[in-house]
Amino acid sequence: MLRKFKAVFLDVDGTLYRSREYEEHLLQSAVAVIAEMLGLARPEAFKRLMEVKEKVKTVSRSVEVLGLERGRFYDRLADVADVKKYIHPSAAVVGLLRNLRRKGVVIGLHTNSGRKLAGKVLECLGVDRQCYDFIVTSDDAEPKPDPSGYMLLLEKAGVNASDALYVGDRCDVELAPAKKLGMYTAAVYTDKCDYADYFLKSLSEIENFT
Repeated sequence: MLRKFKAVFLDVDGTLYRSREYEEHLLQSAVAVIAEMLGLARPEAFKRLMEVKEKVKTVSRSVEVLGLERGRFYDRLADVADVKKYIHPSAAVVGLLRNLRRKGVVIGLHTNSGRKLAGKVLECLGVDRQCYDFIVTSDDAEPKPDPSGYMLLLEKAGVNASDALYVGDRCDVELAPAKKLGMYTAAVYTDKCDYADYFLKSLSEIENFT
């Protein structure tokens, strides 16, 4: 019998939706913002971002290493990125989240993006405030893999780590920190992760744990 969880925490980008085109667009938009804020040509901005990201793993960390204020970067990125062109409503995601909440499961969303950009993504997906209890962004806590965001998820949900399932698509950046704090973890869209307790072929399988 599968374990039942009181809370489910979900990564947003790469988990609630999959879009290679948007990922590429977002990267190019990030490069444009970095170039603008540092006064660089885009090729140089891209080179610097990739060099730093190779070491620190995430764009959120990279922009700080490059000397930019994370909040200002994400606010500007939210203005530049054409989210509506790539992210579209998902009845499946909306239905899943609402079903989980009807069962009494606490739903928390977790993203390294700022609140403004995350809001645009969720709006395009059709995910409104009836679909989740709260969201933790890089405006609220240090970005993944820092544990502060995960601890805030648990605090807001009011549950013990062992009663929470964290769902994400990135092993080292997302699932490893959750696992180290005592949460159960589920990897989605991948079958390789040493920190995953479960492997999901689709998000709909989450209902089996509630």
